[in-house]
Amino acid sequence: MMKNKERSKKISQPDRILSYFQEEWHILAAVTIFGLIYNLRLLCGPWFEGKMAGCLVDILGGRAVSSDMAILAGTYVLAIAIVQIARYLKRFYVRRFANNINRQMKQILYGTLVHKSREELHQKAVGSVMTKAILDVDDCAEGIRKFTTEIFDTGVAIFSYIGMLLYYDWRLALLGMLFPPISYLLAEKLKTVVQRTAQNIRFNQDG
Repeated sequence: MMKNKERSKKISQPDRILSYFQEEWHILAAVTIFGLIYNLRLLCGPWFEGKMAGCLVDILGGRAVSSDMAILAGTYVLAIAIVQIARYLKRFYVRRFANNINRQMKQILYGTLVHKSREELHQKAVGSVMTKAILDVDDCAEGIRKFTTEIFDTGVAIFSYIGMLLYYDWRLALLGMLFPPISYLLAEKLKTVVQRTAQNIRFNQDG
């Protein structure tokens, strides 16, 4: 308990999200290491599958033997095992990071309420305020967890695949990358139309 109190006192600016990231830097370092291993080694899957397909063609053509395929398959299994272990560790530390922030925010909240006088507690309907504050803390911690997860599962993974595609054929990769931004812009334009149409349908049904 004393250790938890000391940890919460280290946060210099409890109203700043960055302060909690700075406080949990050691856990974020573990998240970064295992997140990079997981998301970068995801490329091993399609790479090995292509190699094994090519090896099968070579075996059928008499240019390779079955032991070559066995070595490739064993290496593939080992690479996937490393990826899954890194995935487990990354998720574990991300969850621990979010739980620590949740605990620290609630400790600060409880500490603030404990130091208020009884008159202040009666005047401000602290029960309802505290309930809302606890829900806000849970939402904030969950948002931080999702943000941290998506940095790796979306950001690092996308750039890894882009790098691999550019390595294989940069012209074809650049041509393929022209279409996602266009589709995003079209989806953003259509969002207004869809929302307006849904509102009109709902209004007509209510009428």
